[in-house]
Amino acid sequence: MSVTAIVGAQWGDEGKGRVVDYLAQKAEVVIRFQGGDNAGHTVINDKGKFALHIIPSGIFNSETICIVGAGTVVNFDTMETELKSIAQAGVDGKNLFIDRRAHLILPFHCLLDGAEEASKKSGWAVGTTKRGVGPCYSDKAARVGIRASDILDTDRLRTRLEMMLPQKNRQLSYYGLPEVDIDELMEHIAKWREKFGNQIIDTMPIVKKAVIEKKEVLLEGQLGIMRDLDWGIYPYTTSSNPTAGGACSGAGLSPRHIDEIIGVVKAYSTSVGGGPFPTELFDADGEKLRAVGGEFGATTGRPRRCGWFDAVAASFSCWVNGFTSIAVTKLDVLDTFETIKICTGYMIDGVLVTDLPDTAGQEKAEPVYEEVEGWMCSTTEARTWEDLPAKAQSFVNRIAELTGAPMKFISVGPERDQIIIL
Repeated sequence: MSVTAIVGAQWGDEGKGRVVDYLAQKAEVVIRFQGGDNAGHTVINDKGKFALHIIPSGIFNSETICIVGAGTVVNFDTMETELKSIAQAGVDGKNLFIDRRAHLILPFHCLLDGAEEASKKSGWAVGTTKRGVGPCYSDKAARVGIRASDILDTDRLRTRLEMMLPQKNRQLSYYGLPEVDIDELMEHIAKWREKFGNQIIDTMPIVKKAVIEKKEVLLEGQLGIMRDLDWGIYPYTTSSNPTAGGACSGAGLSPRHIDEIIGVVKAYSTSVGGGPFPTELFDADGEKLRAVGGEFGATTGRPRRCGWFDAVAASFSCWVNGFTSIAVTKLDVLDTFETIKICTGYMIDGVLVTDLPDTAGQEKAEPVYEEVEGWMCSTTEARTWEDLPAKAQSFVNRIAELTGAPMKFISVGPERDQIIIL
């Protein structure tokens, strides 16, 4: 058995939840290692269609231990809403645990998130979902944050809030927002303690035991490397590291314990939020990708920016993450395109560039495309490599070649069985 990291190789929304849900049918532990409820994983299985924002995508397997790891930031209000939604499908969530070290998104974080985003100059907005993720990670880095374990000790919690709230109230007052009453906040958190207190544990022993006993462990990331705090399109990024390296610190294990790193890519590119997106299409092809692919954010419902596959970004992602293989999703969305394009380089100030530049360079980048013929027939019924049209095989092989890792999974639809395993 093995430890497998599932990471986004693009700007997020690649279909990681779909891959994790498939692999979790045999997994014994699934760990969400970073991020908050500011992005969602859409999962479609025999129980229905679900948009998960903070709960690991392995929740639908009652035999799988699902962990929200130390690297995450958690809004328990969101978690409660998600648990209610899956309960309607007969999923009780008793196999869900939150690490004591995870930081908590408090109500004022969401208020500050929205106010700070609105205050930015035109063209510099990050595109935050206003879920409080950035301000929560800021408090974590400033060493003033509230961790899940803090709510289990009311005296400790109140002391930490008393140290934290004067500054927060000054910030809220600056933006004309209501200040926080500590007693009201303590009452709010008391409901979290009553609901989730028994599920807040030290997850390290579980993870250590699973690895030592060579059980199947999945590490599930949120978003993709192009939104990574260090290697993404800063400042239009998330506030954590959705990379294979981030999986180690967020889940609590050494890099040497990871056996597989699967990079998830779409057969084209999408992005939600601000920042450069070199292959973005503003024409009929872009509209068609959005319509056929159902490209609307799982968290906000915002239309996603759509473009052709960017091999420059994918190759960069492969190097930083160290993919052992890749999974391509939504190949079927391209079934009716006569011509398909792949970005193989950028022109920047008249110079051809094939290594991904930083944000400023990407803002000036003009994509250089390689055109391939579309296959113009449905792939949704394909279940083996041989079932795919020859031109679809050629396209997939080209993606793998340019990315720099072998293809392992090809998704040709949202259902669990609409996946080809190589």
